[in-house]
Amino acid sequence: MSGYGFLSEILFRLAKPFLNKKYDEGNDQRFGRYSDELPKDALWVHAVSVGEVQSAYPFVKRYKTLFPERQVLLSTITKTGKAMSGQLMGDMINQIYYPWDAPSILDRALTTLQPRAYVTIETEIWPEMLYQLEKRNIPAFLVNGRLSQSSFLKYERFHRFWSSVINRYSLLMVRSQADRERFEALGAHPDKIKVTGDCKVDALIERKENAELSALKALLPASAPVILAGSTHEGEEMIVFKAYAALLNKYRSLRLVVVPRHPERAQVLLREAEKYGLGKTVLMSRPETEWNVMIVDKIGVLFSLYGCVNAAFLGGSIAPKGGQNIMEPAIWGIPFCQGPDYRDFTEATDGLVKAGVCQIVHDDKEMCRFFDGVLKDGDIEKYHSGSRTFFESLGGASRKSCELIESILDGR
Repeated sequence: MSGYGFLSEILFRLAKPFLNKKYDEGNDQRFGRYSDELPKDALWVHAVSVGEVQSAYPFVKRYKTLFPERQVLLSTITKTGKAMSGQLMGDMINQIYYPWDAPSILDRALTTLQPRAYVTIETEIWPEMLYQLEKRNIPAFLVNGRLSQSSFLKYERFHRFWSSVINRYSLLMVRSQADRERFEALGAHPDKIKVTGDCKVDALIERKENAELSALKALLPASAPVILAGSTHEGEEMIVFKAYAALLNKYRSLRLVVVPRHPERAQVLLREAEKYGLGKTVLMSRPETEWNVMIVDKIGVLFSLYGCVNAAFLGGSIAPKGGQNIMEPAIWGIPFCQGPDYRDFTEATDGLVKAGVCQIVHDDKEMCRFFDGVLKDGDIEKYHSGSRTFFESLGGASRKSCELIESILDGR
């Protein structure tokens, strides 16, 4: 037993009462007790929670399309992750909760499940699991791998340990060249790393293709230009309102749609908008024929709204929230701006700024200049082209990952 394994065995035994209290379902599975009725020789895919499940979805879907006879086990740690995996993948998968990372627990789990191979989505790395898989000659793969600079610095403090851990993977399939360089710097063998792109892009492309826009377009003017402020946080709407007020002096027919990150703030924003003399302000839930500003008080419509407007501002970025999902406006090929705090989406933002699709703004004046430039320009095709180029470099990750995994498994 490794030093880590010895410590984890003690830790999880001592923590068992606490863990059983914290998690109100799946505790037998979390301690390695699985039904013999679960399929053997399956591809085990681990996606810790909702975000990782969303990345896993296009990979699992592609895998089942390419290899329909293969079984898939999908493990999560959180209840929300399990619910999301059931919603997205349904009967494509067999759902389980992930076992804790201790030798006796994993021995029980692997003896029962006997997977063909094991796949980690993104960077959910459990050292003892990789050790136990290696002992049983079960290949392990990292799919949609990412390693931020901050995570790299944390791992780097224990370089020798993490280098030995990540080299137990048969293959590391990472999202970008920057991720590749960080994994190499952490000690991963270069031959074990492939840049395959981002699986979430595949899901996003599919989501765009299946989006239904007609109902939303019916709420918007057919001929007047529309700008959108999406996922805004407190304080950002005031900046948007000031920018819009200045734009109205030049573009009298311009309309503004505001989608607050928390829709329960809609009534407050309705009153705030009226202070700026912006014209008639309405709620999406109570639409009217004539309006200047529409406040969205519904959930689940922002993604499709991006496909209905001329340009956008992406919130959570002037307010210090780290940014929001920059890929959602970008996939529609519309020009958009965001604030300087995009620490959660650094590489994507840098790529989209370089592609000419995104611009960084700091205040209402810069925002006004951005929208003015877009409305004056009128050449929307260059933004579509920049978006296509950006996403073509990231798409296809699911197919590439599936094919790489099967080529290694078939060659064993």
